[in-house]
Amino acid sequence: MLKIGITGSIGAGKSFVGELLRERNFQVLDADRMVHELYRDCVELRAEMAAFFGEACLTPTGVNSALIADRIFADASAREKLEKIVYPYLTRAVDVFFNADANATGVANSADAKGAAGAGNATNAGVKSVRFVEAALFSRAPSLVEMLDEIWIVDAPESARLQRLVARGLSENDAARRIENQRGACAPELFLGKRIRTIANDGGRSQVESQLDELLEVL
Repeated sequence: MLKIGITGSIGAGKSFVGELLRERNFQVLDADRMVHELYRDCVELRAEMAAFFGEACLTPTGVNSALIADRIFADASAREKLEKIVYPYLTRAVDVFFNADANATGVANSADAKGAAGAGNATNAGVKSVRFVEAALFSRAPSLVEMLDEIWIVDAPESARLQRLVARGLSENDAARRIENQRGACAPELFLGKRIRTIANDGGRSQVESQLDELLEVL
């Protein structure tokens, strides 16, 4: 089983690449979605979040993202604490995803890996033994990086990323703040010992698809 991580700074297009892979019948776990589902469903994680951020951080369907964002943008130590709380749960879920039987339905149905329900159904015989996990900040989760054989970095100019975030509904100030918070977090030198491949997302869909298909051919 080849295990590949897809990453990129916010607005670069890693989720777009993940969708293209699903269209090609590969299994792709969206780590951001997984975290949101853990926030909603994992009793132990919710208890740890409430103990640090206060009960007000919890909602019936997850967490108060605005409250937590304000804390971590104002205090780097709060961000580090959040990562220490969340990443062990996420790491276990990713491990389940990578090790689930590809011919079984366990990936989608496992209580430990609910976020994988959005993964593509890689049951065609022609699909190689490879699974992908997309995440913004692998560099802050060494235990996740250790699982991976390759890192695919999706990149785009900062101006394009800012425009995309504003188009999603963020204010320009909030978008710029989020970009700054992740600056340097996807630099190739952070993933020593891993094969690094890059995908430029500064053009149209066909440009990205062409690069992606070339990468898939050499797996």
